[in-house]
Amino acid sequence: MKFINKTIKYIGLSYLALGMFSCDQGLDLVPPGQVSELIYWQQEKDANLAVNGIYAELDGQLMVKELDGATDIGFRAPSGPGSLHDVTMGSFDPVNAAIGSQWDRYYRGIQRANNVLANIDRIEQGDQELLSRYKAEARFLRAFFYTQLSSLWGDVPLILEPLEITDQIGRTAKSEVVDFVIAELDQIIQGSQLPLSYTQEVGRATLGAAIALKARVAYRNERYAVARDASKAVMDLGIYELYPDYGKLFNYAGQNSSEVIFDRQYAVGGDTYNAFSFSAASIGGGSVVEPIHNLFLKYGYKGPKNPNNPFENIDPRWNFTTYYTGQPIGTSTFNSLPDSPTADRVRSSEFSTVNGYNLKKWVDFEADGTNPNTGSINMILIRYADVLLMYAESKIELNEIDDSVYEAINRVRQRPTVEMPPIETGKTQEEFRAIIRDERAVELAFEGLRLYDMNRWKIGEDKIGTVEGLYYLNEASGEWETITSGLTRTFRPERDYLWPIPQAEIDINDNMTQNPNY
Repeated sequence: MKFINKTIKYIGLSYLALGMFSCDQGLDLVPPGQVSELIYWQQEKDANLAVNGIYAELDGQLMVKELDGATDIGFRAPSGPGSLHDVTMGSFDPVNAAIGSQWDRYYRGIQRANNVLANIDRIEQGDQELLSRYKAEARFLRAFFYTQLSSLWGDVPLILEPLEITDQIGRTAKSEVVDFVIAELDQIIQGSQLPLSYTQEVGRATLGAAIALKARVAYRNERYAVARDASKAVMDLGIYELYPDYGKLFNYAGQNSSEVIFDRQYAVGGDTYNAFSFSAASIGGGSVVEPIHNLFLKYGYKGPKNPNNPFENIDPRWNFTTYYTGQPIGTSTFNSLPDSPTADRVRSSEFSTVNGYNLKKWVDFEADGTNPNTGSINMILIRYADVLLMYAESKIELNEIDDSVYEAINRVRQRPTVEMPPIETGKTQEEFRAIIRDERAVELAFEGLRLYDMNRWKIGEDKIGTVEGLYYLNEASGEWETITSGLTRTFRPERDYLWPIPQAEIDINDNMTQNPNY
């Protein structure tokens, strides 16, 4: 795989984007500069820095917030060729830059992990228990990257040691990659090489994260018995619980709470981002990705549905997820109607909403309002609600519907601040499938999981058609209508359940093959 090697061969000489740990704020990825390999791998801190460099390649805003814009519940706004907008519209190809950059990033992380595992034993003096933990972290992170790679691209090169510049590695069958990930995680779990939690180095991989990742990779590959048992094992740890305030879970108040199992950490003064990139123009943000009408339709009601106000009594998670006309935003009121006098008017500028909604999840206006460029809310990659829903769906698919299935789903639905009516007993397997699919959509919206769900359920065609946005009362006609930009999305089931292997890899690696129909 020459292309990857040209990018990351010299990571042993220059640990790009390595980080330090802050005792107060958790994992902080701050570049310390270049380190000569001649003096490296002598002390524990060398291993610490090297492992931190792997964490730097974890998913951030694009693969957490933005990826859902390529699904049936969101829309990724246009931003020129080569972005995830092309994936949203179904017009992407092997030279898509956004797809290629994710491939490169995952393999950078893998190369960094392989480099740690190949060299850490050179440290002759040090705390062997700590060094063993660093090894387990590197293996966990490599397993995470392979989970993502195999989920998006299918067959991918399985590389377990540092590469040479002349290496040309072909693809490994997806099933073998998944087997490797599960076996790797089993060894980490059974060896208890990761702690249950950290008091100072918050953000590192834990035992619970390893078990939850095992559940996820099994779940995505229809190994439901494995997913069921792993999810239950996380539940049985007794250390995770649902955060009581759904909205604040995605603000600074919810960071490092007992619901968060694994996340991508940020820190002011270190790794930050524009907090309002995905939000309303009236607060200085932009509409990179937006909820759409199809997401709205998946939310149930706590009470009777009012035909004169469909937003009344709606599942509170909708209000925590979406800015829509009439909602408070900062010191004003969001208004994206076509006649709005505000900066939020639909398509009034390149920063305003395209279809009428904006993303509220992940926005902490009180904290970031004065300086959104230093946003540092951690991106949650695995949380306890997802584990509960994975457990329930695995049991449903195994047709093991019992009280524990109802309990798991209802715990998510009846979280304080949500308090939706419980699912009543007597549901069939088919009824439960529909329930769990909608529940995952509304609970996990814009957390980067919907595309994987759609792919494994084979419902990619659900996003085909004209994108509909804000649901509003047209006073001229007296009818409730949706705002639409007129953009129509496509999906090719014979190819689009897998992303294309980047063309640069095909061109430079004689052993690399392309996914079908690209």
